[in-house]
Amino acid sequence: MNLHGQSDKQILATLGDRLREYRLRMNLTQDDMAERAGLSTSTIKGLEAGRGRLDSLVAALRVLRRLDALEAFLPAPTVSPMQLALHGKQRKRARASSAEKALKETSAESPSKTRASKIKKRGKPEW
Repeated sequence: MNLHGQSDKQILATLGDRLREYRLRMNLTQDDMAERAGLSTSTIKGLEAGRGRLDSLVAALRVLRRLDALEAFLPAPTVSPMQLALHGKQRKRARASSAEKALKETSAESPSKTRASKIKKRGKPEW
């Protein structure tokens, strides 16, 4: 199933349907699953309807013995060889691009200043 063409609500509904199918395959009622996961029945109903919190989802996946699905869902990122070659280490934070910085600077300017006033004029070359 291709999830790229679906809305967020459709994807969440698909996730809920899949949780329900796994619960039924294990022959568990919503009450049984809620008790085993330490959640309320309404929380299980919400997860199956595509609503809920991540900690509730993890508890439900643990009961269904599907925690391994999280690795396929969101695998640990790897360090690219190019990143290692350029920086020698894994990045810890991102840096805004120069275009984003320019946009922030121009939006922070007072209305009297223009973008042209920020451009430095070059002097004559010294030949």
